[in-house]
Amino acid sequence: MSCGTNMDIEDLNFDLPDLNDKKKRMNSGLRNVKTKKRLTEEIPDKIIPGTQKIYVKTWGCPHNLSDSQYMTGILAEYGYIITEKKQEADLWLLNSCTVKGPSEKSFIKEIKLGETMKKFIVLAGCVPQGDRHNKNIQGYSVVGVQQIDRVLEVVEQTLKGNIVRLLGRGRKPRLDLPKIRSREMTEIIPISKGCLGSCTFCKTKHARGNVGSYEIEAILDRIVTVIEEGVIQIDLESEDSGAYGKDIGTSLSELLAHIVEILPKDKHVMVKFGMTNPPHILEQLDAISDFLNHPNVYSYLHIPVQSGSSKVLKEMNREYNIEEFCDVVDHMYENVPNITIQTDIIVGFPTETDADFEETIELVKKYKFKFIHISKFYPRPGTPAAKLPLIDGRIVNQRSKTLTELYKSYLPNEHFKNQILKLYVSDQKSKYKNYLIAHDKSYNNVLVPYDKDKIGKTLDVKIIDVDRFHMKAEYLKPNYQWFYLSLVFPIILSLIYTWISYFY
Repeated sequence: MSCGTNMDIEDLNFDLPDLNDKKKRMNSGLRNVKTKKRLTEEIPDKIIPGTQKIYVKTWGCPHNLSDSQYMTGILAEYGYIITEKKQEADLWLLNSCTVKGPSEKSFIKEIKLGETMKKFIVLAGCVPQGDRHNKNIQGYSVVGVQQIDRVLEVVEQTLKGNIVRLLGRGRKPRLDLPKIRSREMTEIIPISKGCLGSCTFCKTKHARGNVGSYEIEAILDRIVTVIEEGVIQIDLESEDSGAYGKDIGTSLSELLAHIVEILPKDKHVMVKFGMTNPPHILEQLDAISDFLNHPNVYSYLHIPVQSGSSKVLKEMNREYNIEEFCDVVDHMYENVPNITIQTDIIVGFPTETDADFEETIELVKKYKFKFIHISKFYPRPGTPAAKLPLIDGRIVNQRSKTLTELYKSYLPNEHFKNQILKLYVSDQKSKYKNYLIAHDKSYNNVLVPYDKDKIGKTLDVKIIDVDRFHMKAEYLKPNYQWFYLSLVFPIILSLIYTWISYFY
Protein backbone atom coordinates (compact mmCIF):
# COMPACT_ATOMS: atom_id res chain seq x y z
CA MET A 1 0.00 0.00 0.00
CA SER A 2 1.73 3.17 -1.16
CA CYS A 3 -0.04 6.09 0.39
CA GLY A 4 0.37 8.84 2.94
CA THR A 5 3.18 11.31 3.53
CA ASN A 6 6.58 10.83 1.96
CA MET A 7 9.15 11.08 4.75
CA ASP A 8 12.48 10.74 2.98
CA ILE A 9 14.80 10.51 5.96
CA GLU A 10 17.54 8.49 4.34
CA ASP A 11 20.23 11.03 5.28
CA LEU A 12 19.14 11.55 8.87
CA ASN A 13 20.49 9.59 11.81
CA PHE A 14 17.82 8.46 14.23
CA ASP A 15 18.58 6.22 17.20
CA LEU A 16 17.17 2.71 17.09
CA PRO A 17 14.04 2.60 19.27
CA ASP A 18 14.48 0.96 22.66
CA LEU A 19 13.02 -2.52 22.27
CA ASN A 20 12.18 -2.53 25.98
CA ASP A 21 10.28 0.75 25.74
CA LYS A 22 7.08 -0.59 24.17
CA LYS A 23 4.82 0.01 27.18
CA LYS A 24 5.81 3.67 27.52
CA ARG A 25 5.08 4.25 23.85
CA MET A 26 1.76 2.44 24.03
CA ASN A 27 0.65 4.68 26.88
CA SER A 28 1.43 7.93 25.07
CA GLY A 29 -1.99 8.44 23.51
CA LEU A 30 -1.64 5.94 20.71
CA ARG A 31 -4.78 4.03 19.75
CA ASN A 32 -5.44 0.80 17.93
CA VAL A 33 -6.70 0.94 14.33
CA LYS A 34 -7.16 -1.54 11.53
CA THR A 35 -4.24 -1.29 9.17
CA LYS A 36 -5.86 -2.91 6.12
CA LYS A 37 -7.30 0.19 4.43
CA ARG A 38 -8.28 0.99 0.89
CA LEU A 39 -6.10 3.51 -0.90
CA THR A 40 -8.89 6.08 -0.82
CA GLU A 41 -9.35 5.85 2.94
CA GLU A 42 -7.53 8.12 5.35
CA ILE A 43 -4.86 6.40 7.44
CA PRO A 44 -5.00 7.40 11.14
CA ASP A 45 -1.92 9.29 12.29
CA LYS A 46 -1.09 6.97 15.15
CA ILE A 47 -1.43 3.27 15.89
CA ILE A 48 -0.39 0.99 18.68
CA PRO A 49 2.98 -0.34 17.50
CA GLY A 50 3.89 -3.98 17.76
CA THR A 51 0.42 -5.46 17.36
CA GLN A 52 0.38 -6.30 13.65
CA LYS A 53 1.28 -9.37 11.61
CA ILE A 54 4.24 -9.15 9.24
CA TYR A 55 5.07 -11.40 6.30
CA VAL A 56 8.72 -11.58 5.21
CA LYS A 57 9.97 -12.84 1.85
CA THR A 58 13.63 -13.05 0.87
CA TRP A 59 15.40 -13.41 -2.48
CA GLY A 60 19.08 -14.04 -3.12
CA CYS A 61 22.19 -14.91 -1.19
CA PRO A 62 22.80 -16.11 2.39
CA HIS A 63 23.79 -12.56 3.36
CA ASN A 64 20.31 -11.42 2.37
CA LEU A 65 18.80 -14.29 4.35
CA SER A 66 20.82 -13.25 7.40
CA ASP A 67 19.57 -9.66 7.00
CA SER A 68 15.98 -10.91 6.96
CA GLN A 69 16.59 -13.00 10.06
CA TYR A 70 17.92 -9.95 11.89
CA MET A 71 14.99 -7.78 10.80
CA THR A 72 12.40 -10.37 11.85
CA GLY A 73 14.20 -10.78 15.16
CA ILE A 74 14.02 -7.05 15.87
CA LEU A 75 10.35 -6.86 14.91
CA ALA A 76 9.38 -9.97 16.87
CA GLU A 77 11.18 -8.78 20.00
CA TYR A 78 9.17 -5.57 19.85
CA GLY A 79 5.94 -7.55 19.64
CA TYR A 80 5.11 -7.85 15.97
CA ILE A 81 3.85 -11.26 14.86
CA ILE A 82 5.89 -12.85 12.07
CA THR A 83 3.68 -14.99 9.85
CA GLU A 84 4.27 -17.21 6.83
CA LYS A 85 0.69 -16.59 5.67
CA LYS A 86 0.84 -13.56 3.43
CA GLN A 87 -2.94 -13.24 3.27
CA GLU A 88 -3.17 -12.70 7.04
CA ALA A 89 -0.33 -10.17 7.27
CA ASP A 90 -0.90 -6.44 7.69
CA LEU A 91 2.50 -5.56 6.26
CA TRP A 92 4.86 -7.28 3.82
CA LEU A 93 8.64 -6.92 4.19
CA LEU A 94 10.21 -7.84 0.84
CA ASN A 95 14.00 -8.32 0.82
CA SER A 96 15.29 -8.25 -2.75
CA CYS A 97 18.24 -9.45 -4.84
CA THR A 98 19.70 -7.61 -7.82
CA VAL A 99 22.13 -10.24 -9.13
CA LYS A 100 19.87 -11.52 -11.91
CA GLY A 101 16.89 -10.26 -13.85
CA PRO A 102 14.49 -13.08 -12.88
CA SER A 103 15.00 -12.40 -9.16
CA GLU A 104 14.20 -8.72 -9.62
CA LYS A 105 11.17 -9.52 -11.78
CA SER A 106 9.85 -11.86 -9.08
CA PHE A 107 10.39 -9.11 -6.50
CA ILE A 108 8.48 -6.54 -8.59
CA LYS A 109 5.67 -9.05 -9.17
CA GLU A 110 5.37 -9.56 -5.40
CA ILE A 111 5.13 -5.79 -4.85
CA LYS A 112 2.25 -5.58 -7.31
CA LEU A 113 0.52 -8.53 -5.63
CA GLY A 114 0.82 -6.84 -2.25
CA GLU A 115 -0.59 -3.64 -3.71
CA THR A 116 -3.54 -5.58 -5.14
CA MET A 117 -4.15 -7.17 -1.74
CA LYS A 118 -4.08 -3.73 -0.04
CA LYS A 119 -1.07 -4.55 2.12
CA PHE A 120 1.36 -2.12 3.66
CA ILE A 121 4.73 -2.76 2.00
CA VAL A 122 8.33 -2.20 3.08
CA LEU A 123 11.12 -2.92 0.61
CA ALA A 124 14.64 -4.03 1.50
CA GLY A 125 17.74 -5.51 -0.09
CA CYS A 126 19.90 -4.73 -3.08
CA VAL A 127 17.28 -3.62 -5.62
CA PRO A 128 16.20 -0.39 -3.88
CA GLN A 129 19.69 0.17 -2.44
CA GLY A 130 21.41 -0.17 -5.80
CA ASP A 131 18.82 1.70 -7.86
CA ARG A 132 16.82 4.07 -5.67
CA HIS A 133 15.26 5.69 -8.74
CA ASN A 134 13.84 2.43 -10.10
CA LYS A 135 10.31 3.31 -11.23
CA ASN A 136 8.90 0.09 -9.76
CA ILE A 137 9.82 0.97 -6.18
CA GLN A 138 8.67 4.57 -5.97
CA GLY A 139 6.04 5.32 -3.33
CA TYR A 140 7.18 2.58 -0.94
CA SER A 141 9.15 2.60 2.28
CA VAL A 142 12.69 1.22 2.07
CA VAL A 143 15.17 -0.27 4.54
CA GLY A 144 18.69 -0.06 3.11
CA VAL A 145 21.16 -2.94 3.37
CA GLN A 146 23.21 -1.02 5.94
CA GLN A 147 20.14 0.13 7.87
CA ILE A 148 18.51 -3.19 8.78
CA ASP A 149 18.83 -2.44 12.49
CA ARG A 150 16.39 0.45 11.94
CA VAL A 151 13.63 -1.66 10.40
CA LEU A 152 11.42 -0.94 13.41
CA GLU A 153 11.29 2.78 12.60
CA VAL A 154 10.38 2.10 8.99
CA VAL A 155 7.64 -0.41 9.83
CA GLU A 156 6.05 1.86 12.44
CA GLN A 157 5.98 4.85 10.11
CA THR A 158 4.70 2.76 7.20
CA LEU A 159 1.80 1.45 9.28
CA LYS A 160 0.94 5.09 10.04
CA GLY A 161 0.69 5.74 6.30
CA ASN A 162 4.06 7.44 5.85
CA ILE A 163 6.78 6.58 3.35
CA VAL A 164 10.24 6.27 4.89
CA ARG A 165 13.42 5.58 2.94
CA LEU A 166 16.57 4.72 4.90
CA LEU A 167 19.34 4.27 2.35
CA GLY A 168 22.34 5.76 4.13
CA ARG A 169 25.74 4.09 3.82
CA GLY A 170 28.94 3.88 5.83
CA ARG A 171 27.70 1.78 8.74
CA LYS A 172 27.34 -1.89 9.61
CA PRO A 173 24.51 -3.28 11.76
CA ARG A 174 25.73 -5.02 14.91
CA LEU A 175 26.11 -8.80 14.85
CA ASP A 176 24.43 -9.18 18.24
CA LEU A 177 21.01 -7.86 17.20
CA PRO A 178 17.92 -9.98 17.92
CA LYS A 179 17.55 -12.66 15.28
CA ILE A 180 15.05 -15.32 14.20
CA ARG A 181 16.81 -18.11 12.34
CA SER A 182 14.95 -19.85 9.54
CA ARG A 183 16.69 -22.99 10.81
CA GLU A 184 17.03 -22.95 14.56
CA MET A 185 20.39 -24.72 14.68
CA THR A 186 22.09 -22.97 11.74
CA GLU A 187 23.55 -19.49 12.10
CA ILE A 188 24.63 -17.27 9.20
CA ILE A 189 27.35 -14.84 10.28
CA PRO A 190 28.31 -12.12 7.80
CA ILE A 191 32.03 -11.48 8.26
CA SER A 192 31.93 -8.46 5.95
CA LYS A 193 29.74 -6.62 3.48
CA GLY A 194 30.54 -5.45 -0.02
CA CYS A 195 33.57 -6.25 -2.15
CA LEU A 196 36.70 -4.74 -3.71
CA GLY A 197 35.88 -5.70 -7.29
CA SER A 198 34.12 -3.79 -10.05
CA CYS A 199 32.77 -6.53 -12.30
CA THR A 200 31.20 -5.09 -15.42
CA PHE A 201 28.12 -7.33 -15.19
CA CYS A 202 27.37 -7.07 -11.46
CA LYS A 203 25.08 -4.65 -9.69
CA THR A 204 25.63 -5.94 -6.16
CA LYS A 205 28.57 -3.54 -5.74
CA HIS A 206 26.15 -0.66 -6.37
CA ALA A 207 24.08 -1.85 -3.41
CA ARG A 208 26.59 -3.30 -0.93
CA GLY A 209 29.45 -0.92 -1.69
CA ASN A 210 33.13 -1.42 -0.90
CA VAL A 211 34.23 -4.09 1.54
CA GLY A 212 33.38 -3.36 5.16
CA SER A 213 34.72 -5.95 7.59
CA TYR A 214 33.49 -6.75 11.06
CA GLU A 215 36.14 -6.75 13.77
CA ILE A 216 37.54 -10.18 14.59
CA GLU A 217 36.42 -9.85 18.21
CA ALA A 218 32.80 -9.18 17.17
CA ILE A 219 32.76 -12.27 14.94
CA LEU A 220 34.30 -14.46 17.64
CA ASP A 221 31.82 -13.18 20.23
CA ARG A 222 28.96 -14.03 17.88
CA ILE A 223 30.30 -17.54 17.31
CA VAL A 224 30.60 -18.20 21.05
CA THR A 225 27.09 -16.83 21.66
CA VAL A 226 25.33 -18.92 19.02
CA ILE A 227 27.13 -22.10 20.09
CA GLU A 228 25.87 -21.50 23.63
CA GLU A 229 22.37 -21.12 22.12
CA GLY A 230 22.58 -24.61 20.61
CA VAL A 231 23.65 -23.85 17.05
CA ILE A 232 25.38 -26.79 15.35
CA GLN A 233 26.26 -25.22 11.98
CA ILE A 234 27.83 -21.81 11.41
CA ASP A 235 27.95 -20.38 7.89
CA LEU A 236 30.55 -17.63 7.42
CA GLU A 237 29.24 -15.44 4.60
CA SER A 238 30.30 -12.42 2.58
CA GLU A 239 30.09 -11.07 -0.94
CA ASP A 240 33.81 -11.92 -1.11
CA SER A 241 35.29 -13.63 1.95
CA GLY A 242 38.83 -13.41 0.57
CA ALA A 243 38.76 -9.61 0.82
CA TYR A 244 37.96 -9.75 4.54
CA GLY A 245 40.03 -7.44 6.71
CA LYS A 246 41.69 -5.37 3.99
CA ASP A 247 39.82 -2.28 5.21
CA ILE A 248 40.65 -2.72 8.91
CA GLY A 249 44.28 -3.81 8.84
CA THR A 250 43.83 -7.54 9.23
CA SER A 251 43.25 -10.54 6.96
CA LEU A 252 41.10 -13.58 6.35
CA SER A 253 44.01 -15.80 7.42
CA GLU A 254 44.13 -14.13 10.82
CA LEU A 255 40.36 -14.44 11.28
CA LEU A 256 40.36 -18.15 10.42
CA ALA A 257 43.24 -18.83 12.82
CA HIS A 258 41.27 -17.23 15.67
CA ILE A 259 38.09 -19.12 14.79
CA VAL A 260 39.63 -22.58 15.08
CA GLU A 261 40.98 -21.65 18.51
CA ILE A 262 37.49 -21.16 19.94
CA LEU A 263 35.65 -24.08 18.33
CA PRO A 264 34.61 -26.45 21.14
CA LYS A 265 36.14 -29.91 21.15
CA ASP A 266 33.33 -31.39 23.23
CA LYS A 267 30.42 -30.28 21.02
CA HIS A 268 29.22 -31.14 17.54
CA VAL A 269 29.64 -27.82 15.71
CA MET A 270 30.54 -27.52 12.02
CA VAL A 271 31.65 -24.38 10.18
CA LYS A 272 30.99 -23.73 6.49
CA PHE A 273 33.23 -21.23 4.73
CA GLY A 274 31.54 -18.77 2.37
CA MET A 275 32.11 -17.62 -1.19
CA THR A 276 35.46 -16.16 -2.17
CA ASN A 277 36.80 -14.81 -5.44
CA PRO A 278 40.27 -15.89 -6.66
CA PRO A 279 42.21 -12.57 -6.57
CA HIS A 280 42.21 -12.09 -2.82
CA ILE A 281 43.05 -15.64 -1.73
CA LEU A 282 46.06 -16.37 -3.93
CA GLU A 283 48.37 -15.31 -1.08
CA GLN A 284 46.26 -17.08 1.57
CA LEU A 285 45.89 -20.56 0.09
CA ASP A 286 47.82 -22.35 2.84
CA ALA A 287 45.79 -20.70 5.60
CA ILE A 288 42.51 -21.54 3.86
CA SER A 289 43.45 -25.17 3.17
CA ASP A 290 44.57 -25.58 6.80
CA PHE A 291 41.22 -24.19 7.93
CA LEU A 292 39.27 -26.53 5.65
CA ASN A 293 41.20 -29.50 7.04
CA HIS A 294 40.11 -28.75 10.60
CA PRO A 295 37.76 -31.49 11.90
CA ASN A 296 35.05 -28.94 12.71
CA VAL A 297 35.13 -27.27 9.28
CA TYR A 298 33.54 -28.62 6.11
CA SER A 299 36.01 -29.39 3.32
CA TYR A 300 34.05 -27.21 0.93
CA LEU A 301 34.88 -24.07 -1.03
CA HIS A 302 32.76 -21.87 -3.31
CA ILE A 303 34.94 -20.11 -5.90
CA PRO A 304 33.08 -18.47 -8.82
CA VAL A 305 35.00 -18.65 -12.10
CA GLN A 306 32.27 -17.12 -14.37
CA SER A 307 34.13 -18.07 -17.58
CA GLY A 308 36.89 -20.42 -18.72
CA SER A 309 38.27 -17.75 -21.05
CA SER A 310 40.88 -15.28 -19.79
CA LYS A 311 39.76 -12.86 -22.50
CA VAL A 312 36.18 -12.87 -21.23
CA LEU A 313 37.37 -12.63 -17.61
CA LYS A 314 39.30 -9.48 -18.53
CA GLU A 315 36.22 -7.99 -20.21
CA MET A 316 34.21 -8.87 -17.09
CA ASN A 317 36.92 -7.08 -15.05
CA ARG A 318 37.28 -10.12 -12.81
CA GLU A 319 40.91 -9.24 -11.87
CA TYR A 320 42.32 -12.73 -12.47
CA ASN A 321 43.00 -15.01 -15.42
CA ILE A 322 42.07 -18.64 -15.85
CA GLU A 323 45.57 -19.82 -14.91
CA GLU A 324 45.25 -18.13 -11.51
CA PHE A 325 41.85 -19.71 -10.96
CA CYS A 326 43.35 -23.11 -11.76
CA ASP A 327 46.19 -22.43 -9.29
CA VAL A 328 43.58 -22.01 -6.53
CA VAL A 329 41.65 -25.15 -7.48
CA ASP A 330 44.79 -27.26 -7.91
CA HIS A 331 46.11 -26.17 -4.52
CA MET A 332 42.86 -27.11 -2.82
CA TYR A 333 42.61 -30.51 -4.51
CA GLU A 334 46.22 -31.26 -3.57
CA ASN A 335 46.03 -30.08 0.05
CA VAL A 336 42.46 -30.75 1.20
CA PRO A 337 41.51 -34.44 0.88
CA ASN A 338 38.10 -35.05 -0.72
CA ILE A 339 37.32 -31.33 -0.96
CA THR A 340 34.11 -30.26 -2.68
CA ILE A 341 34.53 -27.19 -4.90
CA GLN A 342 31.52 -25.27 -6.16
CA THR A 343 31.74 -22.66 -8.89
CA ASP A 344 29.52 -20.24 -10.84
CA ILE A 345 29.50 -19.76 -14.61
CA ILE A 346 27.82 -17.12 -16.77
CA VAL A 347 27.04 -18.14 -20.36
CA GLY A 348 26.31 -15.64 -23.08
CA PHE A 349 28.35 -12.68 -21.83
CA PRO A 350 28.13 -10.16 -24.71
CA THR A 351 31.74 -10.65 -25.85
CA GLU A 352 31.78 -14.45 -25.45
CA THR A 353 32.64 -16.20 -28.72
CA ASP A 354 32.23 -19.87 -29.60
CA ALA A 355 35.94 -20.31 -28.86
CA ASP A 356 35.54 -18.65 -25.45
CA PHE A 357 32.64 -20.91 -24.60
CA GLU A 358 34.67 -23.95 -25.65
CA GLU A 359 37.34 -22.93 -23.13
CA THR A 360 34.65 -22.96 -20.44
CA ILE A 361 33.59 -26.44 -21.55
CA GLU A 362 37.19 -27.66 -21.32
CA LEU A 363 37.54 -26.21 -17.81
CA VAL A 364 34.47 -28.11 -16.63
CA LYS A 365 35.74 -31.31 -18.26
CA LYS A 366 39.07 -30.85 -16.50
CA TYR A 367 37.72 -30.47 -12.97
CA LYS A 368 34.26 -32.06 -13.12
CA PHE A 369 33.00 -29.66 -10.44
CA LYS A 370 30.48 -31.32 -8.15
CA PHE A 371 28.32 -28.18 -7.99
CA ILE A 372 28.00 -25.50 -10.68
CA HIS A 373 25.56 -22.62 -10.67
CA ILE A 374 24.95 -21.88 -14.36
CA SER A 375 23.40 -18.52 -15.30
CA LYS A 376 22.56 -16.91 -18.59
CA PHE A 377 23.82 -13.35 -18.91
CA TYR A 378 21.24 -10.75 -17.90
CA PRO A 379 22.06 -7.08 -18.55
CA ARG A 380 21.72 -5.23 -15.24
CA PRO A 381 20.75 -1.57 -15.67
CA GLY A 382 23.57 0.80 -14.79
CA THR A 383 26.38 -1.71 -15.33
CA PRO A 384 29.01 -1.34 -18.11
CA ALA A 385 28.11 -4.73 -19.60
CA ALA A 386 24.50 -3.61 -20.07
CA LYS A 387 25.68 -1.24 -22.80
CA LEU A 388 27.16 -4.05 -24.91
CA PRO A 389 25.26 -5.69 -27.80
CA LEU A 390 23.63 -8.93 -26.68
CA ILE A 391 24.32 -12.33 -28.20
CA ASP A 392 21.41 -13.95 -30.01
CA GLY A 393 19.15 -15.56 -27.40
CA ARG A 394 19.04 -18.86 -29.28
CA ILE A 395 22.83 -19.12 -29.08
CA VAL A 396 22.79 -18.35 -25.35
CA ASN A 397 20.09 -20.95 -24.74
CA GLN A 398 22.05 -23.58 -26.66
CA ARG A 399 25.25 -22.83 -24.74
CA SER A 400 23.38 -23.06 -21.46
CA LYS A 401 21.86 -26.39 -22.51
CA THR A 402 25.23 -27.78 -23.63
CA LEU A 403 26.97 -26.82 -20.40
CA THR A 404 24.13 -28.08 -18.23
CA GLU A 405 24.06 -31.46 -20.00
CA LEU A 406 27.82 -31.81 -19.54
CA TYR A 407 27.54 -30.91 -15.85
CA LYS A 408 24.73 -33.39 -15.25
CA SER A 409 26.56 -36.17 -17.10
CA TYR A 410 29.07 -36.58 -14.28
CA LEU A 411 28.14 -38.97 -11.48
CA PRO A 412 30.41 -37.94 -8.61
CA ASN A 413 28.55 -39.96 -5.98
CA GLU A 414 28.59 -43.42 -7.60
CA HIS A 415 31.55 -44.68 -5.57
CA PHE A 416 29.73 -43.94 -2.29
CA LYS A 417 27.10 -46.65 -2.78
CA ASN A 418 27.08 -49.21 0.07
CA GLN A 419 29.82 -47.28 1.86
CA ILE A 420 29.71 -46.28 5.53
CA LEU A 421 29.95 -42.50 6.00
CA LYS A 422 30.17 -40.28 9.05
CA LEU A 423 27.46 -37.60 8.80
CA TYR A 424 26.68 -34.39 10.63
CA VAL A 425 22.90 -34.25 10.97
CA SER A 426 21.54 -30.71 10.93
CA ASP A 427 17.99 -29.39 11.17
CA GLN A 428 17.73 -28.83 7.41
CA LYS A 429 14.54 -30.41 6.10
CA SER A 430 14.47 -31.95 2.65
CA LYS A 431 11.87 -31.34 -0.04
CA TYR A 432 11.42 -35.10 0.14
CA LYS A 433 8.90 -35.87 2.86
CA ASN A 434 10.16 -37.48 6.06
CA TYR A 435 13.84 -36.82 5.33
CA LEU A 436 16.51 -34.55 6.75
CA ILE A 437 19.54 -33.30 4.85
CA ALA A 438 22.81 -34.32 6.49
CA HIS A 439 26.35 -33.70 5.27
CA ASP A 440 29.64 -35.51 5.39
CA LYS A 441 32.96 -33.71 5.94
CA SER A 442 33.04 -32.80 2.22
CA TYR A 443 29.57 -31.23 2.46
CA ASN A 444 27.95 -33.82 0.22
CA ASN A 445 24.17 -33.82 0.54
CA VAL A 446 22.84 -37.00 2.14
CA LEU A 447 19.17 -37.70 2.81
CA VAL A 448 18.51 -39.50 6.10
CA PRO A 449 15.14 -40.55 7.59
CA TYR A 450 13.65 -37.81 9.75
CA ASP A 451 14.31 -38.46 13.41
CA LYS A 452 14.21 -35.55 15.82
CA ASP A 453 16.55 -37.35 18.21
CA LYS A 454 19.23 -37.56 15.52
CA ILE A 455 19.41 -33.78 14.91
CA GLY A 456 22.69 -32.35 16.10
CA LYS A 457 24.37 -35.75 16.25
CA THR A 458 27.35 -37.21 14.44
CA LEU A 459 26.37 -40.62 13.09
CA ASP A 460 27.66 -43.42 10.92
CA VAL A 461 25.26 -44.33 8.10
CA LYS A 462 25.18 -46.67 5.13
CA ILE A 463 24.64 -45.17 1.66
CA ILE A 464 21.86 -47.12 -0.04
CA ASP A 465 21.14 -44.98 -3.12
CA VAL A 466 22.90 -42.25 -5.12
CA ASP A 467 22.11 -39.82 -7.90
CA ARG A 468 23.77 -36.74 -9.41
CA PHE A 469 22.99 -34.28 -6.63
CA HIS A 470 22.47 -36.25 -3.42
CA MET A 471 22.68 -39.61 -1.72
CA LYS A 472 20.23 -41.52 0.44
CA ALA A 473 21.32 -43.31 3.60
CA GLU A 474 19.99 -45.52 6.35
CA TYR A 475 21.01 -45.45 9.97
CA LEU A 476 23.18 -48.35 11.02
CA LYS A 477 21.46 -50.82 13.31
CA PRO A 478 23.18 -51.53 16.61
CA ASN A 479 25.45 -54.56 16.45
CA TYR A 480 23.92 -56.58 19.28
CA GLN A 481 26.27 -59.50 18.60
CA TRP A 482 29.25 -57.43 19.69
CA PHE A 483 27.19 -55.95 22.53
CA TYR A 484 26.41 -59.37 23.99
CA LEU A 485 29.98 -60.55 23.41
CA SER A 486 31.23 -57.54 25.35
CA LEU A 487 29.07 -58.68 28.27
CA VAL A 488 29.97 -62.36 28.09
CA PHE A 489 33.68 -62.02 27.39
CA PRO A 490 34.67 -60.77 30.89
CA ILE A 491 32.70 -63.65 32.43
CA ILE A 492 34.52 -66.19 30.28
CA LEU A 493 37.88 -64.67 31.21
CA SER A 494 36.94 -64.84 34.89
CA LEU A 495 36.00 -68.53 34.61
CA ILE A 496 39.24 -69.34 32.82
CA TYR A 497 41.22 -67.50 35.47
CA THR A 498 39.36 -69.39 38.23
CA TRP A 499 39.98 -72.72 36.51
CA ILE A 500 43.70 -72.02 36.11
CA SER A 501 43.97 -70.90 39.72
CA TYR A 502 42.26 -74.09 40.91
CA PHE A 503 44.72 -76.40 39.18
CA TYR A 504 47.88 -74.37 39.70
